[in-house]
Amino acid sequence: MVSRACLRRAGLLALVLAFSGVVLSSAWAENTAIVPVPRNDNGWMARHQSFNDRVKQGNVDLLFIGDSITHGWEGAGKEVWAQYYANRNAVNLGIGGDKTEHVLWRLDNGNIDNIKPKLAVIMIGTNNCRANTAAEIAEGVDAIVKKLRTRLPEMRILLLAIFPRTDVDAETQQKIKDASAKFSADLAGDPMVEFKDIGKAFLNEKGELTKDIMPDLLHPNQKGYALEAEAIEPAITRLLAVADGWTALFNGKDLTGWEAVGGKSSWNVADGILYTEGAGGAWLSTAREYADFDLSVEFKVPEGGNSGVFIRAPRAGNPAFEGSEIQVLDDYADQYKDLKPYQYCGSVYSTIAATPRVTKPFGQWQKMDIHIQGQKITVTLNGTKVVDGDLSEHMDKVADHPGLKRTSGFIGLQDHSSRLDYRNVLIREIK
Repeated sequence: MVSRACLRRAGLLALVLAFSGVVLSSAWAENTAIVPVPRNDNGWMARHQSFNDRVKQGNVDLLFIGDSITHGWEGAGKEVWAQYYANRNAVNLGIGGDKTEHVLWRLDNGNIDNIKPKLAVIMIGTNNCRANTAAEIAEGVDAIVKKLRTRLPEMRILLLAIFPRTDVDAETQQKIKDASAKFSADLAGDPMVEFKDIGKAFLNEKGELTKDIMPDLLHPNQKGYALEAEAIEPAITRLLAVADGWTALFNGKDLTGWEAVGGKSSWNVADGILYTEGAGGAWLSTAREYADFDLSVEFKVPEGGNSGVFIRAPRAGNPAFEGSEIQVLDDYADQYKDLKPYQYCGSVYSTIAATPRVTKPFGQWQKMDIHIQGQKITVTLNGTKVVDGDLSEHMDKVADHPGLKRTSGFIGLQDHSSRLDYRNVLIREIK
């Protein structure tokens, strides 16, 4: 027999759900994680309303959706947010303590009304661990993603695994892992959704989560937010660029679209990075040829590192001369101090010198943008234009450098006997 108290509680819940616009079904009784509900908290409602007020202003390209860890971008992560996201029209839709059901309610009640973001970053579910099973948590995350895909079909989604935590018992820690694995598998078939597990970015060399990253073993401090930003930056840059009409030549996962040419390959992919071990073997070529284009590449050289980006190269011969090479180099290495000006980073190798010299010290990520249309070429390195030239003005070198005459060819990455890391290899063809 059901007590009168139970009936009263059920009736009250039904009224709350009805007031929230929820259609009752048997599902609500089985999994609370998928039933949109607000929280009975004035502070929570005020923050929710502040989100609605912000999105009414428009100019929203990037959303962060989640709980206290997302909310914390305004606290411990404030300086990191300013560095990475302040100039990207980013909006923080995180509220401390939220579960999947609360996010679902917020999405139904103004948080995404009348906006067209390019990308949403989602990390949610850890607060459901006490009340829900791993499968139920995954279903709640699935429901959030599906709601966003319905309401904002042109928006891409970067879905993060629930962050590791060790403030809970081993069973709950496993539940978190299982939930992330489940919603990752559930959503794997949607090309607009990309899943990323960055949990190991927070762990030390022993695989431990420590208080110097998450003081309460749950919430990141400033150092932890810096680690998060660096871990998701390649995906954010690539997905925002694709939304703006660029094509990713490197998908961040594997060597699809690339082919090794001219020897044994030492090219591999790990953690969103395309890298060579530096065996001095095969160069990496795109699967197809390109003529006029804008190319954007991020690279990191080690001390004394040497590589290059080939453009309009054939598969036969030396691509640096049968096509053209944009130099990638540790300019500050002592062994390179006597090079010719056209051999330094950003130069069109053996043709046009890069000036001014704006290379960063080794070990830092650097960005190179190459624009080539007809015989006109510009190279921008770390935000400064270092080459603005015309290849047709250098035909005195064509006997040794026949690539100066080429109008199309493959794009490639050179293996020059040193470790080299690449990411965010993006192209936009000029028709």
